[in-house]
Parts: sequence; C-alpha cells; structure tokens
Amino acid sequence: MVLTSVHCWPDVRRGGERYAHELSAALRRAGHDVRILSTGIHPGRDRVLDVPVQRLPVRHARRRNFPPPWSDLAIERAFGAQAFGHLAPAFLAGRFDVWHATSTGDGAAAAWCGAVAGRLHSSARTVFTDHGFPARASRDARPDRAAHATVVRRIGAYVCVSKAAADCLARDYGRTAAVVPPGVDVSAHEVAKARADRPTVLYAGSLTESRKGLPLLLAAVDQLLRREPNLQLWLLGPGDAAPLLSATTAEVRAAVTMCKLASDAELRAAYAKAWVTALPSTAESFGMTVVESLASGTPAVVRADGGGPAEIVDDDRIGRCSGPDAASLADAIGETLDLARQADTADACRERARAYDWDAAVVPALEQVYAGARP
Repeated sequence: MVLTSVHCWPDVRRGGERYAHELSAALRRAGHDVRILSTGIHPGRDRVLDVPVQRLPVRHARRRNFPPPWSDLAIERAFGAQAFGHLAPAFLAGRFDVWHATSTGDGAAAAWCGAVAGRLHSSARTVFTDHGFPARASRDARPDRAAHATVVRRIGAYVCVSKAAADCLARDYGRTAAVVPPGVDVSAHEVAKARADRPTVLYAGSLTESRKGLPLLLAAVDQLLRREPNLQLWLLGPGDAAPLLSATTAEVRAAVTMCKLASDAELRAAYAKAWVTALPSTAESFGMTVVESLASGTPAVVRADGGGPAEIVDDDRIGRCSGPDAASLADAIGETLDLARQADTADACRERARAYDWDAAVVPALEQVYAGARP
C-alpha cells in the first residue's frame, strides 16, 4: 500500500500531514505493508513513526495558472505528476494494491492510474480522503477544479471526514462518500489529576484565520467575565493574535494568560488542564482539537452550524453546541464550565473519544473501504 501526501511532516505541520503519518503508522501496527510518497525540503528516504517515507523534490506547476492565493496548488499539481511517474509502473504491475491519495493532485493521478490498473489486475484499489468540504461553489473557483472533477468521477473510494462533508459531496456532485474521520491515539492523552485552579477556556487553532471564529470567542469571553470574573483564556496556535486582542476590552486582554504556538506535548498538557475547549469555527470539516480535548477528559463547545465538530459533540455529558452569536456561545461555555466541575465528565469525554481511536475504530473502518473500493 502507498499513501501519497503532497507535504511531509515535519516540513509542514498541519492536520493533513499528521493524518498521513499517523494513519500510516496505525496501518502498519495492524499488519499492513505501507509507505509514504511525498515532497520535502530535503529529498531522500527516511522513516517517520517507523513508516518508510520517500520525499521527492518540491516542484511547481506553471505559476501563471496558480496566482495568489492559489500558489500552494502549483506544488500540489506538480506533485500529482511526480506521483504518477513514480508509482504508475509499480501499480500497473500489481506490486502494491492500494493507492491512498490525500490531496487533489495525487488523487487525480491515482484515479487515472487506477482506471488502467483495474483492467490489468483485480487487486488494484484507489482511495482519496478529502479533508475539506467538497462544495461545488468553492471547488469551481479553484484552479484545480478539473483535477477534482477527475477524482469525483474516477477514484475508487471517496472518503469524507464527516457526514456534513459527505452530504455536501452528494448534494453538489451526486457521489456517495464513505465517512471515516481522522483518528486520535487515546492512550497518548491523559486526564490531569486536577484542572487549572481558575476556570479556563482553551482555544487551539489558527489565531488569524477568520473562519475559526476567534473574534466571536473573544466577544463571548467579554460577556462571560461578568459571570465568571476569574475566567482565563488560553490561545494556542499559529499566527499573531495581537491585532484581535487590541480591538477588544482590557478585561478580555487581562483574561488571556497564555498566547503562543504550542508543541504537541504542551498542547496535550493544556487540553488536560483546561476546563473547556472552545472551537467556534464555521465550515469545519472535522475538528481534531475537539477529539483531542475529549481524549484528555475535557469537554468542548462548538457551533451547531459549524459542520463536522457538531457531529462529535453529540451528547450533553461532553459539551455543548452553541448558536452563531456571542451571547449563545457565552451561555454554552458557561454551562460547560459547570459540566467540567462534575466528577464523571472526564470519563464521558474519554469514552466519546474512543470512537475515533486509530487502532480500535479508524483503521478497521478504512480496511472496509479498501476492501470495497474499485480501481
């Protein structure tokens, strides 16, 4: 089995790169022979999480076809051609049976290759995992829309990470997707012996991306401070939050006691010590921070109209889904702070997170997708 990912950890540290490596490691633990093909700042071969990785040189397609803000797609398009050149001969010869692509360029390459390989040997399978929302309005605005159309038509199995995303694919493209979310290693997260000594709200995500809803969270905290004057807010993620903080009140700025880009270990510790994790984003296909928070025994607050996260927080024992306004978000966070004070909340959160465990849940679901996929 080969899994292709346009970028490789640790060169690029995002959810898609984590997914590629952690999934490959979990598949290896389940007995599969798997390797990763990617690009890298330093081309060559090594191992990540004990999985063989081959990094190809980073190349660009014609830049005039991918003007800003689509410059990253020039690399993705070029990687599709690279992946086809490296993998097609072996796939057509039957030397590996599953090509699992994780970006549009390599997804199109896998789809075209699978159409030929399927006529040569029955074991050929192609799979594509879409980490976003396959909405036609947004996809048609992208310069790689033709490649995505190829994936929709020809890939053997199309995987979405939430029902919300799969519904979008069915509505806009008429294709049924398998719903298999990313996973979490529940055993790597621990419940803290005691939460922070002050009521604490954790936000983990981009500090600048508008759809993440950080301004809404700051407005909700402003309201919540009237009920919880000792509240503190931790902001952990990439980007500079200073412009947003300068536009809010002095009371909110004083409540922000941590604001930085955290390491994986620091983030796990923060999940465990926080009272509530808040993810007030919209158009979120999944919500990995929510699952990681639950794995650490900490309840979460998400928006009911946010997409995938609302599918995770589906029980009042583990958090709340709020409306789209600051007052509703403040109420939801306040209720979840009370929830964090209850002794059985951590166990309920951990139990929900086990539904997303790599080994117990995600890999078995993907094995069924691989078995049922066409070339």
